[in-house]
Amino acid sequence: MNQPDLGKKIADLRRAKGFTQEELVEKCNLSVRTLQRIESGEVSPRSYTLKVIFAALDYDFYDSSEVKLSKFSKTGFIISNWLGQAYEYVFDLFNLKTNKMKKLMILSVPLIAICTLLLFLYGSSVRAQSKVEIRERFEIASSNSRFMNLNNSGQIDSIGLLYFDNACLMTDLPSTINGRKAIADYYKQLYNQGLRFSKIKTISRNISDSFAVERGEWALSLASVPIATGIFITQWHYINGEWLIENAISKTDQTINQEAFK
Repeated sequence: MNQPDLGKKIADLRRAKGFTQEELVEKCNLSVRTLQRIESGEVSPRSYTLKVIFAALDYDFYDSSEVKLSKFSKTGFIISNWLGQAYEYVFDLFNLKTNKMKKLMILSVPLIAICTLLLFLYGSSVRAQSKVEIRERFEIASSNSRFMNLNNSGQIDSIGLLYFDNACLMTDLPSTINGRKAIADYYKQLYNQGLRFSKIKTISRNISDSFAVERGEWALSLASVPIATGIFITQWHYINGEWLIENAISKTDQTINQEAFK
């Protein structure tokens, strides 16, 4: 039923019930002006408002033979009715003139939930980026070519900076080499003897957020003549934004040319 027939129907039902406009709007929680405009056909009420008016008038609008649901299915009406109620509820929720504290608490719940979700997503993104950055820094710190270039060019002090102050290095020497300075002196001794690395190759790596273990092979040459080969195991530790060697083992597994070494 469309306007103005709908407005006329409401007015007729109201009069049949003996209600004044003021009495009807009190039952429906509407304004008198709104009811007047509906009855005069000036506006078409929302389905929710229409349902409230007919309920106050004890009139079953949807079972009446005068109403044909030609445009909307019953399911469509239910959805429309639900949306109308939701709209009325949300609109009233933002009206802080009544029940201010209660409404503020209700409004704060989804806001807190959204903020928590955003913080979680941001934190996950930051953690993912941090892990990538940590691994990238490890790739730079443990670069075999970098180590070879520093050693073979005599930049031994820079090699020492790859180790902790109290780092340990186990070699073929009778005793363990302890401390950054002692380790740097060991590589300086190799350099002064004319020994150069011809190969440093990583075989395997295990990396976590703050620790890494690297296993590989090395080869030494003297005046471009192969001298010896060996293996190494290096334990790295990520601390204060950088990867440093905490412990290392370097063992000779084959001496190729003992005469050249003499």
